Amino acid sequence: MSEANGNSGEQSPGAGGTLREEPGADRHISPFITPRPRSSLRRTPLGMRRNCNSGFKSPVQSPCSSQSSRGSEFSLQKEVSELKGKVAALDQEISQLESEGVSVAELEEHITLLHEYNELKDAGQMLLGRLAVLRGVTTKELYAEFGMNLED
Repeated sequence: MSEANGNSGEQSPGAGGTLREEPGADRHISPFITPRPRSSLRRTPLGMRRNCNSGFKSPVQSPCSSQSSRGSEFSLQKEVSELKGKVAALDQEISQLESEGVSVAELEEHITLLHEYNELKDAGQMLLGRLAVLRGVTTKELYAEFGMNLED
């Protein structure tokens, strides 16, 4: 085949094919097999290789024995009692605030206003930062120029 195309024994890979030699066979083009580089470098160190066919280990632990289920039952009971304590403390705090004359609607309005304030403050900080970059100064210098306190 190589003499037929006039290359006198040498053959170049065709469209997308690679030249492959097999023992005891003539040289031919294989469009599917690409030779691997003969390098001593590996992508993954030998110690880091894992078996790809091994089973998946879930990070969620399931109780395997009765002893572990007793331990988890105890930890769940402990967690439930801690949560009940937190609920009681919050209920006490709510009743204290109500006795001081604070209403839930008033608290919700206050929280909404705090969120709005924080968003506006963040926008102002971004503008000061961009202005500082444009002027080539620090934001600390801009605070002084505009008469602002650094703790604001």
